[in-house]
Amino acid sequence: MVKFLPSIISAILMGVSQQPWGFGFLAWFSLVPFIFSIEKQKSLKGIIKQSFIWSFLYHLIFFFWISDNIGLDSQVLRYLIMLLVVFVLTLNIFLIYTMYYYFRKKFKLFNSIYLLPFIITSIEYIRSLGFYGSAWNSLSYTQIDYLLISQNIEYTGIYGLTFWIVLINVMIYRVYNKLNSRNIILLSCFFIIPWITGLVIKSNHMINGSIIKTKLVQPNISLDEKRRSLRGSLNKLINLSLKSSNESIDLIIWPESSISGAFLKDGIYNSSLSSKMNKFLYNSKFSLIAGSDLKIDDKRYNSAILFKSDSIESIFHKQKLVPNVERTPSIFNIIGLNIGLTNFDIGTELTMFSVNDFNFASMICIESVFPDLTRKFVNNGAEFITYIVNDGWYPRNPQLDQHARRCIYRAIENRRYVIRGANTGVTMVVDSYGNITNKLEFNKEGVMEADIITSDRKTFYTKYGDLFSIFNLLFIVLIMVISFFKGYKNSDVY
Repeated sequence: MVKFLPSIISAILMGVSQQPWGFGFLAWFSLVPFIFSIEKQKSLKGIIKQSFIWSFLYHLIFFFWISDNIGLDSQVLRYLIMLLVVFVLTLNIFLIYTMYYYFRKKFKLFNSIYLLPFIITSIEYIRSLGFYGSAWNSLSYTQIDYLLISQNIEYTGIYGLTFWIVLINVMIYRVYNKLNSRNIILLSCFFIIPWITGLVIKSNHMINGSIIKTKLVQPNISLDEKRRSLRGSLNKLINLSLKSSNESIDLIIWPESSISGAFLKDGIYNSSLSSKMNKFLYNSKFSLIAGSDLKIDDKRYNSAILFKSDSIESIFHKQKLVPNVERTPSIFNIIGLNIGLTNFDIGTELTMFSVNDFNFASMICIESVFPDLTRKFVNNGAEFITYIVNDGWYPRNPQLDQHARRCIYRAIENRRYVIRGANTGVTMVVDSYGNITNKLEFNKEGVMEADIITSDRKTFYTKYGDLFSIFNLLFIVLIMVISFFKGYKNSDVY
């Protein structure tokens, strides 16, 4: 057990560096004990054991809340599936350190450790691709409270921060292994660089655009309350929306699944079902975003709907569905096992909304975790971003904090104001620097008015995406090719 203690300590430190604990400064050195452990290993078997302990414990700390997100009555089965998810995520670390062992053995030198930032960054990027891909647990999110360094993602994307975090950990280990003035100076310089570049990037960004006046409604409607009365829930949203100052409002935002599909048919609003809704919308000067489960042509979608006056102007169908919650994997359907809560169809169109002749996007829930999807909308002309969310099926647990704060990076990456409208929280507005300018806390009913500034500027990340990550991946592939075919060897320069 003692031999695994450094890996255990490392995993705990990295786990609590993430939200909701938010001790992000720990990430800059929390990998050091783990690196110490794997560097002592003389065999692949030893590295696998250490990496399994580290990865499993880290992901368990990070993802234990997943059991609440599985549509099964049995608590035991939910925990077993949660452990299965953690185990699958653990395999990523196996791949990382198996690759590292290969390079270390091939190069036969100590400083192959400098390949770790490239390998980990590349694996994080690959892991984000595909239907089951996600960047939710990227190491970069440990720095989400440190907005100065976070400004760099305008160019590198989130994986640039991951690279730098791992690099600093490696350099700290090098200082520990060989304490001299040169290594200390190098470590100090490399640690300072992203803070300086962040300051320069931030100083060169100016918020300049037109103002959109918005109202965000957080009804705090529980699942039981909604099941008891769909009409009562709708009336609550309307009553809250009518509470306002004397300021004219351009856009009202209701959360995900705020309108039952019973009030809609084939994408057409059924005005006969709610006289109060009719009165609320009729000849209104504002636009309204609301989430709904929507049936169209025998397909069922989780949708965001834009109302203008008493008609539907635009509909966006969610494209990134939560596996095992919003969509059951095909293999489970084949064997007749539905472990999800429902089974939505996948949207395909980048539907744009507009208010006052300004285009914007309205994505849904977990889509705020996918940098590339938001980037596509901005490239398509979105001048600000909205995310509508319903985390009402969760108790107070880390998922709420983790999910809420992910949209901060979407704002910085694309230099767009971001609006997050949630049922139970957190409802908030994030400016293009990543500052939370307005906020409604969890599990509280409330209304919030906020001015949104539009922008048509496109950042480096908006234009070119995860170019930094792709170069990392190509570099690793190149090194593998060289080492495999030519038996490439280097010398220890430190």
